[in-house]
Amino acid sequence: MLIVLFFGAGGLTGWLVTRSGDAVRAAWPTILRVQIIVTAVALTGVAAWRTTRLTQLGVPLLLSASLLVPYAAATFARGRRNVGEVALESWSVSPNSSYWVVPVAAALTGPVGTMIAALVSVPNTAINMWWVALMRRHAPRTQRRSSGWADYSPLLAAVVGFSLRFVHPAPPSTREVLALAGPLLAFSGAALVSGSIFHPHTVAIKRTRESLWRWSWLTSIRVAYCLIIAALVSSTPLKIVAVLTAFSAPSFGPIQLAVLYGYRSSVVRSAMSWGWVMAPCGVAIAAYLR
Repeated sequence: MLIVLFFGAGGLTGWLVTRSGDAVRAAWPTILRVQIIVTAVALTGVAAWRTTRLTQLGVPLLLSASLLVPYAAATFARGRRNVGEVALESWSVSPNSSYWVVPVAAALTGPVGTMIAALVSVPNTAINMWWVALMRRHAPRTQRRSSGWADYSPLLAAVVGFSLRFVHPAPPSTREVLALAGPLLAFSGAALVSGSIFHPHTVAIKRTRESLWRWSWLTSIRVAYCLIIAALVSSTPLKIVAVLTAFSAPSFGPIQLAVLYGYRSSVVRSAMSWGWVMAPCGVAIAAYLR
C-alpha cells in the first residue's frame, strides 16, 4: 500500500510540475539527469556491491535477456527506423525493473526479493546503456558530450559497486538503503515520468493503431519469455520477480529520454498508455504465488 501511495503522490507531483510554467519545463532535462544519477547510486551501485556470489546473477541474467528478445524482433522488423529509434522502441516494451519490479518485490517478498530484483536491474543496466549510446548517436537533438556522464552513470555505478565488492564486503547498512530505495524511487520515478508524459514534446506526438500493434507484439514476445523462466525456477522469490518482470509497469526511461533526445515515437506513447494494464496482473499473480 505504501508503494502505491508513493507512486500516486509522485505522479500527481509530476503533473503539477508541468502546470508550473516554462521555467520548470526548461529545466526538465537537468532534473531528469539528476534523477538518473541518484537512481544509479542508490540502487544499481549498492546492489552490485552487495552481491556475495557471482552465481546469484544466474537467473537475473536470464531475465535480463528478455530485453534482447524484442530488440532482435524490432531490428528484424525495422523498416525505415534508424538504430536509435529501434533501441528506444525496444526499451519502451521492456520491464520497469528499477521503479516497479524492485519496490513491488520489496513489498511482497522483503529484502530477499528486493535483492533479486535489484540484481536483475544490474545486467539490465548494461543493455540500457548500450541503447543509450545508440540513441545519443542518432538523436534528433544534438547531445553535448559532457551530458554523457549523467546518462551513463548507471553503468559507472555498477562498475564501482562490483569493484567495491572485491575490496571490502558491503556493510549491513546497505541493506537498509535497498529497502528505502523502493518507495523513494517509486515517488521520484513516478513524478518524472508523469512530467514527461505531459511535457509539450510528448503531447504533440499522435498515437496510431500501427504503433499500438507494434508495442503489443513486441511486448508479447518478452512476456512469454519471462513466463517460461518463471515456470522453470523453483524458488518462490525468483518466481515472483520473474512474474513481475513479465507483467511490469512500463519502463520510465524511454519517455524521459525521448524528451531529452528529441525522439518523436508513437510506440513510446502507446507503451505509456497501455503498459499500465499489465501491472495489476503481475501483482495479482505474484501475490498468489506468495
